[in-house]
Amino acid sequence: MGGKRMAIFCDADANTWSYLERHGLGELADCVIFPERLNDVSDEILQHSSHAEIISTFVYSNLSADLLENFKNLELIATRSTGYNNVDMEYCRARGIRVANVAGYGEVTVAEYAVGMLLNLTRKIGFSNYKLRNGIVKVNEDTGMDLFGKTVGVVGTGAVGSYFAKLCHAFGCNVIATDPFPNGKLVDAGICKYVAIGDLLAESDVIALNCPATADNYHFINRDTIGQMKDGVCIINIARGELINSMDLYEAIISGKVGGAGLDVLDYENVIIKNDIESVKNSDKNFAMYSLFNAKLLQLPNVVVTPHIAFNSSDAISRILDSNIRIIRDFIAGRPIQSVI
Repeated sequence: MGGKRMAIFCDADANTWSYLERHGLGELADCVIFPERLNDVSDEILQHSSHAEIISTFVYSNLSADLLENFKNLELIATRSTGYNNVDMEYCRARGIRVANVAGYGEVTVAEYAVGMLLNLTRKIGFSNYKLRNGIVKVNEDTGMDLFGKTVGVVGTGAVGSYFAKLCHAFGCNVIATDPFPNGKLVDAGICKYVAIGDLLAESDVIALNCPATADNYHFINRDTIGQMKDGVCIINIARGELINSMDLYEAIISGKVGGAGLDVLDYENVIIKNDIESVKNSDKNFAMYSLFNAKLLQLPNVVVTPHIAFNSSDAISRILDSNIRIIRDFIAGRPIQSVI
């Protein structure tokens, strides 16, 4: 290898491949590119790559302790995403493996997508388009609601949540928010006010999830929290699928308690997005139930579901790859990098 570091790029689509070729990372590292998830690479190929010191991953690969045990020389995991809940952080801490994410690449991109999803949902744009394409015109079924004057509750005001709050404020919404670390600039600018989570649930016409998934907020949206919400509330989730109990959400939509949902993420979404049948074999006991309700959500006309693509603009992808490659270059050169552990 000529003394060069070895870097694995998994979940690597054509954009990633092309970027690497154009920007010459191969001059600094021996790059191995896997278009599939690292979990789906054969044992034989995995063995040939086991001396890798760097792994660049997107959200689809599940970098569990069992998988990472194959890489005894691993020093850095660089995620091409802001979220890193697909990485076994406890294992990495114990082994001294640094984990670096891409922060700040997509607050505009993801927030704009969330607003687009909200408009699609509240004005029934996709539903109306589908009916018209099939020769059905029933205008009385297409009545939506204005955003102006509505109360939008933002759960999480990091980079994405803050920009989403600004966009909703520009629509004339009353924006309220909750976050362990309030953004004083939003308050000073009159964009939003911070309230207790119970008040946010009770007062919001729209609830938008913009927070990371943690052990503490797993299935934060569930039967109990939905029961505290306004009748007819709309729920937007462009964060992580684990934040919502899909069974409880489905039942609430069927009953009319929840007026609709816009979901760019789902719990156990890899089965739908990546046709990940292997997850069925290795799933926990809840897998089948939640996957069933995910499928049932897809059938509802007042639910908009997309395959985890809020990040997916050409501008954002360029920023993601720029940041990811810069982290890897700095690591190889011995320069300081910002890591999450």
